[in-house]
Amino acid sequence: MKKFFTLSLVLISVTSYSQQGKFNPFKLIVLKPDTAIIDERLYGDIDSVQSSYINRYYHSIQRMEQVANSKNFPEDDSILKEGQEEIRLELVKAKADEPEVKKFKYYQTLSAYSTEVYNFYFNEYEPFSTIIQLPNQDIGIASLKRLADTSKADYIVYFSNVHTEVKYEQLFLKLTTSLYSRADNKIILTKETEGDSNSEGGMWTCATYLSCLLINGVKTSTNEVASEIAKRQIRH
Repeated sequence: MKKFFTLSLVLISVTSYSQQGKFNPFKLIVLKPDTAIIDERLYGDIDSVQSSYINRYYHSIQRMEQVANSKNFPEDDSILKEGQEEIRLELVKAKADEPEVKKFKYYQTLSAYSTEVYNFYFNEYEPFSTIIQLPNQDIGIASLKRLADTSKADYIVYFSNVHTEVKYEQLFLKLTTSLYSRADNKIILTKETEGDSNSEGGMWTCATYLSCLLINGVKTSTNEVASEIAKRQIRH
């Protein structure tokens, strides 16, 4: 969700002022999955995943409030002042999301974390792309085209067949990720990948078996999608 990386993007825009990214800007919508089928041995982790997400939301709100209310910026630093004003605007939007955040389901980690990963991958430098998460909806081509047209989105990512499987006596998360292109008006990528239970550190750090499966599922999924988008959006 945008609130989780807004502060980082503002700081990046300040530190990378005048630097140009290597991608042409685009808009990407990531649809929330509406269900998952997991092994009953993972049921005990569900509350932990969901409460962790909600706690991150409130922590993000606190950080944004600190920046929005800070008096430590130099009066003559227009770039930082502009960034602070952007944070104030985003803070209002973020607080309005609270009722929806409280409804978060563990399997929506796939869309929420993917949105963050794509933003960090494609928005290191300006011009920034717009990458947002939206509720699940019909994924027929006609419906995807209508959503892309009305939202002015270039791509839509969605997940299907999210479930756990046992392999080598270990649980793995399987998921199928599809990427729709508005320019082509078709699905340009459909790929089944899996996530394991390893905590790999950095942005792929995880605390429970279920959270590891989900986060590593995001890793394999975003690798595929980011590669496909990157080759289409690369500046020549």
